Amino acid sequence: MRTLIGIFLMAILVFTQTDLHAQLAENYLNDIGIENDPNVLYVEKFDDGLSDIIARYADVLNAAGMSLDPDVPPGSLDPFSIRMTSAPGVSTGGHLYRNFNPGFDNTIHVRYYVKYPASSQNYFHHEGIWFGGYNPATPWPNPGAGTCGLGDKRLSIAFEPVWHNTNPPGFDTYLYWGDMKSWNDGSSCFGNVMVTQGATEYNEPLDVGDYPAVLLDEWMCIEIMIKLNDPVTAYNGELAIWVNGEQIGHWGPGFPNGHWLKDKWYNNPADPPFEGFRWRTDPNLNINWLWIEYFHSNPVAPPSYVKYDHLVVANQYIGPIEMKVANEAFTRPQSQLLIYPNPASSTSGLTLRLDGVAFPDGEKMVALFDLAGKQVYAQSLRFQNGVALLDWPQGLPGYYLARVSDAQFSFESKLIIH
Repeated sequence: MRTLIGIFLMAILVFTQTDLHAQLAENYLNDIGIENDPNVLYVEKFDDGLSDIIARYADVLNAAGMSLDPDVPPGSLDPFSIRMTSAPGVSTGGHLYRNFNPGFDNTIHVRYYVKYPASSQNYFHHEGIWFGGYNPATPWPNPGAGTCGLGDKRLSIAFEPVWHNTNPPGFDTYLYWGDMKSWNDGSSCFGNVMVTQGATEYNEPLDVGDYPAVLLDEWMCIEIMIKLNDPVTAYNGELAIWVNGEQIGHWGPGFPNGHWLKDKWYNNPADPPFEGFRWRTDPNLNINWLWIEYFHSNPVAPPSYVKYDHLVVANQYIGPIEMKVANEAFTRPQSQLLIYPNPASSTSGLTLRLDGVAFPDGEKMVALFDLAGKQVYAQSLRFQNGVALLDWPQGLPGYYLARVSDAQFSFESKLIIH
């Protein structure tokens, strides 16, 4: 079992290896406009309707079990996250998978938000956003579970709830690459783990503090960085992981110290340094796919779900959603959107009120979204003293999310039309 001194030393080691990146998200309050940054390669906010979202992905599993959910991460002003569900005897979850052609080389960051429910009762299997490369590229996921090697053909990176029998459950990596380690002397290989600390025996029970905990029923910000080895003969590849903006591990040539026990790397300051990653042996193998995965397969598991939001792929550190205003002289308004009457008649007009201070009057865009996340109405209205009147000519009964926004801010409220 590990000592507090060992854990403390490991914390110092991780801190000293932390790369003090500039945070890309700092330039985009609430992630608004982050997709336009020249360092950003892909963004998925799950906000333009389920059918449009699904159309962006080459391989979709169990679209019927997916829905858009108004529960979003702190700091998000967008209306929806995506919710993937599972039910025993009906489905084991679902996924969204897409290719990138020609793919990305050198250093890649993938940041996303995820929420795992306590109702899952810790029956986790593969529930995270995976990314990597296939050579040649394929329009569907093909992780090659159990197969060792393939340094010229396959690369797969994930960080998900790996430790299920701990309390609380724990995150770790799940890595496939050419030099990956085997759990049974080379006959077969499954995802390698990197984050845990100090064990001296294979599958030794873990203590709290030996792994980053999964915070159930809370939004968590995960960011993964991979630096591909170049040239492909070199062991100069790197991996780094952040949870809620705190770096919990960084591995590269000569750091950190630790040891392999079969297919698990255990960080330990008293051990030799890590050798570095030779992620690939063929320069044509790069980062060319993204897999938003939910695989909840245990037949005795209860019905469950996972939620994802604010996925960003970039070539530099992204960081959590930025909620501060760069100009300290300008205070973020505390306004909230009030709508009345609510519920409203399909033939009546609506009064919209921004209840608070410091929200400037003027032209605002008013939009309504249905439960599928599809925008069904949009109109520019002029607010005076925080109030605007909206005629409702469509007469469309239903449940909606109303949004009032301008170039800086956005406020939302639920609306029922009957």
